[in-house]
Amino acid sequence: MSTSKKWSRIMLALLIPAGVILLALPLRSFISVSDVMLLGVACVTYSGFRYGKAEAMLSSVVSVVFVDFLFVQPYYTLAVHNFEYFVSFGVMLAVGVFIAQLAQRNQLVELEKQATVRLKEREEIRANLLRSIGHDLRTPLGTIMGASSLIMDDQIPLSKEQYREQATNIYQQSLILKNQIDKMLELSRIRDLQTTNDWLNLPSEDLVSAAFARTKASQNEAFQVTRQVEFIKGDGALLEVALANLIDNATRHGVAPFQITLEQQASEFCIRVCNRIDRVSVARPDSGTGLGLLICDAIAKLHNGAFYYQQGSHDFEAVIRWKEQ
Repeated sequence: MSTSKKWSRIMLALLIPAGVILLALPLRSFISVSDVMLLGVACVTYSGFRYGKAEAMLSSVVSVVFVDFLFVQPYYTLAVHNFEYFVSFGVMLAVGVFIAQLAQRNQLVELEKQATVRLKEREEIRANLLRSIGHDLRTPLGTIMGASSLIMDDQIPLSKEQYREQATNIYQQSLILKNQIDKMLELSRIRDLQTTNDWLNLPSEDLVSAAFARTKASQNEAFQVTRQVEFIKGDGALLEVALANLIDNATRHGVAPFQITLEQQASEFCIRVCNRIDRVSVARPDSGTGLGLLICDAIAKLHNGAFYYQQGSHDFEAVIRWKEQ
């Protein structure tokens, strides 16, 4: 915790009970000391739940001093002639400590719940990642192994053109492998981020152009881009990566027409990519969601948003939604 934040908590622990008890001063003739003590207990309870044990004890001391000084006769002194007030002051201090400990225990329970949820999410991501690796790497590896075995087998005569064809297959599948490894590294980097604070007003046209520049796809007539909003607010670098992966996924596993929509509904932004389904790709036994969609999901969560996709009988749609900060 920063020093400025620590001092602000201490000041609030001092000012809250002091202010509440001072507000009750005009009613001194109509309320009893016990009533004012209850106000002090309420302040101590708030400090305990909101800040912690030390702040609750500080609020208890401030409450005791102000109640004694303003509401216990003789007024405007710290002299106490009734032993019952000492008991009340001790009870207030004990309540403050108890409430603070209870609050800390609740915070620990909540932190444990959050840790459990994060662990489950990590396990789910890990399982999806393993499935995606199998989906995205099995085909290029199989092609490379098959082409290599043909070239190495002396019993299978190959013409010069056939050698070139197999070498081309190896090269092209190697590029696919490189692309998937790059995505794995990108996913690892994004998952290491806890949050993103680099929010800017991004021209939607620039975002689309930058995303296309990251992919092999060209922004031609096959892509129908609808920009219903001139600017989108978010982390430009991450949103660029997300949109590029959606475009890449659409072109790899779908067929034209491809539709890209950038819109804003109230305070919520949305990036939507739709494409027709490639029946050949769907029929493959190793078909899966791919690393690109996992990257999109991670980026959506960094924006405190959501990512989902749905597949109909003829169309596939992927959507990223997040609210403006």
